[in-house]
Amino acid sequence: MTFFLLRDESVSASRFVEPDKLFVALEANVRSQSDFEVMVDIDHARLGAKAGSPMPPAHVLIWSDPELEASILKHNPLAAVDLPLRVLAYEDKRTGKAAVIANSYDFLAQRHSLPDDAAIRSRYEAAISKATKGIPKDVIATFSSNSMPDAGLVTLTSRHDFATTEKRILDAIQAQSDTVSFGTVDFARRSKTYGVDLRPLRLILFGGPGPGGKAMASAPTLGLDAFCQKLVIWQDEDGTVRVTFNDLLALAERQNVSGGLPLQIINRRLKETFSAALDEEPRNATSE
Repeated sequence: MTFFLLRDESVSASRFVEPDKLFVALEANVRSQSDFEVMVDIDHARLGAKAGSPMPPAHVLIWSDPELEASILKHNPLAAVDLPLRVLAYEDKRTGKAAVIANSYDFLAQRHSLPDDAAIRSRYEAAISKATKGIPKDVIATFSSNSMPDAGLVTLTSRHDFATTEKRILDAIQAQSDTVSFGTVDFARRSKTYGVDLRPLRLILFGGPGPGGKAMASAPTLGLDAFCQKLVIWQDEDGTVRVTFNDLLALAERQNVSGGLPLQIINRRLKETFSAALDEEPRNATSE
């Protein structure tokens, strides 16, 4: 975990004190669990400030419970856009106070048509509880809605095989001068350890701190779901390779936060960049 010094005084250092304390507690809780694996933490606000886009404190921790993930993905591989697990420490825009927030299992189940499996629900809820252990209940926030009118996903069809598709997507990301790669997760390989055989399924984590900071300036909770970007490369039953990522405006609508011009620009840029990488016209992208 790294805390960068702020260079832009429009967001005072004092505002980071309490959110930072919450993040440290979250990280310590997650690292204390032998069945958890920290994947990455992304300090949206400090990265945004370094890129010239100051925003309120927002620091997301992404960690894995691979057995839980395997049990979810066997029902719907596209749930990978909401995995691994994550929790956000941030400054609540309404109150000005530090808070933490995570998605509920109800949200994942509704979005991805998952079964109401008591064992999966219990393990998911236990994972979030372990991460937030000792954090006062009055600073644990929740979203007002766990539902979306549709899945809020954009899917592109690739004319290439899986390996070529992955390379073209990674090359497209690396070609963006303002974009940072935060890693990949091979869910198919990890799930096999727990007896779950999935078709090729890989998650790519990346983001642009400058553009993202502008989009999150008025809506830091987007740092849980919309940022960083999460792109899934997957193969369907007939061998066709597809690429799926979040419709950021749908996530903003679900959170009841601004889907302003910065977010609209990023949303359009994602579709155009990856359509070009796959030699597909943006208008042929499908939304779910």
